[in-house]
Amino acid sequence: MARDVSFFLLGETRTKDATGQTVTTKTEIEAIGIQSSTYQNEFFQADQAGLRPQGSIKMNSADYHGEKFLGFKDVNQNMTIYSIYRTFEPDNDWIELYYGERVGNG
Repeated sequence: MARDVSFFLLGETRTKDATGQTVTTKTEIEAIGIQSSTYQNEFFQADQAGLRPQGSIKMNSADYHGEKFLGFKDVNQNMTIYSIYRTFEPDNDWIELYYGERVGNG
C-alpha cells in the first residue's frame, strides 16, 4: 500500500577550513515522497547483501543528491535512521530509494 510520507535525507558535505583541514558537516534535508512496501524478491536480494529491507520511497529525482541514509521522525522528534542500499530511476523525473537496516557483517 502506497502513502505520502515526510522523511529526511541524511548526508555529509566536506569542505576545507582556513588551515586546509577537511571539515565534515552532517546534512539533514526534509523531503516528501510516496512510501511503498517491499516486494518478496527484494527481501531475498537484500538478505544476500546483509540487509533487512524496510520499504521504498518514490520521490522527485531533482531532490536526491546521492545521500546514503534516510530517517523518519516520530511524534517526539526521535529519528530512526536507515541505509539507502539501492536506487532506481524509472525516468528523469522520479527516483525510487530502497532502504533498510544493515545486519550481521553486511
